[in-house]
Amino acid sequence: MTIGLLRFPFLVQKVIFEEIDLLSALTIAMLSKKSHATVRTCLRHHNYHLRYDEDYSIRLERKFGKKDGHALVLFLIDQDRPLFSCQLWRIGSQEVFTKSMSTESNGSISTRTSVCCDNKLDFATETLQYLSRLLPKLSLTLKLKARSVETFRKTMKSVESAEEINEISVVEHVWDRDPVSQNEFVKVVLDESQRAKNLSVHFLPSNNFEYPTSVPFKFDYVSMISTSWISRDHFIKLFLSCKKVHLKWKNFEDEDLAAIFKAWTEGSPLEVLQFLGTQNFYLGKILDFLKQLPGAAPVKNAIISTGIFTRPSIITFGEGKCYLIQQSNGQKTALVYTVYQSIMLSTKFQIGKEVDEMVARIEAEEERLRRHPVDENMEAEAE
Repeated sequence: MTIGLLRFPFLVQKVIFEEIDLLSALTIAMLSKKSHATVRTCLRHHNYHLRYDEDYSIRLERKFGKKDGHALVLFLIDQDRPLFSCQLWRIGSQEVFTKSMSTESNGSISTRTSVCCDNKLDFATETLQYLSRLLPKLSLTLKLKARSVETFRKTMKSVESAEEINEISVVEHVWDRDPVSQNEFVKVVLDESQRAKNLSVHFLPSNNFEYPTSVPFKFDYVSMISTSWISRDHFIKLFLSCKKVHLKWKNFEDEDLAAIFKAWTEGSPLEVLQFLGTQNFYLGKILDFLKQLPGAAPVKNAIISTGIFTRPSIITFGEGKCYLIQQSNGQKTALVYTVYQSIMLSTKFQIGKEVDEMVARIEAEEERLRRHPVDENMEAEAE
């Protein structure tokens, strides 16, 4: 005699749904309203992360604390009916043909499923909407293409029930390079991505693009290459309220930079900023205009990062290439410095006697090796 899964006590059901692979759990959830409610209740205690790569795949992962849990990857194939043997699978209102393969390692089950669908966008948005409603603790990463306003809005609407959008990245689509249509698209992306913690916009609007808003951004991290429209006033009003900002191909003159950094000293949560200029615009730039800021002081040696995501290293700056500035309320201090073809601000740095002594030891060792290279080579051979 068999006993229906839904007749088991809740704790037994919870253990079962923690053990089975995600594809099986989703399949059971779609059998009826009661099974959907049961699966949602059993899965609500765990954190899930979903990564959607437009036109390519949907990856769903379940996290058990710090350990990796089960994973399901749906590979999207633009084909109505496959040539290989397959199963019919339904999610939401979408019925598709699938072929799956699962592997298990250290108690975690990874399932790779090829999905044949005649409209990849419809299947993807239906799946995103279903999972956003099914999994209460779902975090999203969306890797999207700059196709059309309608496509972007359809995708964003499908995830409006998700608890968290960790990242949205939008890149130029190879077939769509019309700058006029891109202007509207940039506006829509900026307007409708405010929920995201991190935003990357990697496509170009036209030179006459304007963004008619003064509502500050609140991103943990924002990266853009579409920066010609960003004046110093735009930057102060929109970007100083973010934590990390990376603007590529952006050239600010000295008076613009002075106004931006002065605004930072008056109060801003910004921790890291990088202006990457075009060609050699910032190469060799002197930052003496920062002397006008109260408490600003030149810095020679620092342990600091040379990029948004690079590890800190010891840097010795030339005269006028690095200044310590501080906020008027005393909450934050930062270094503003030129490095390679960028101007950066960072609140994460080390300066002072210990760093200066470290630099002195390094310079002394380099000088010793320069003066006695033969002795060093002999010691190495002896070892």
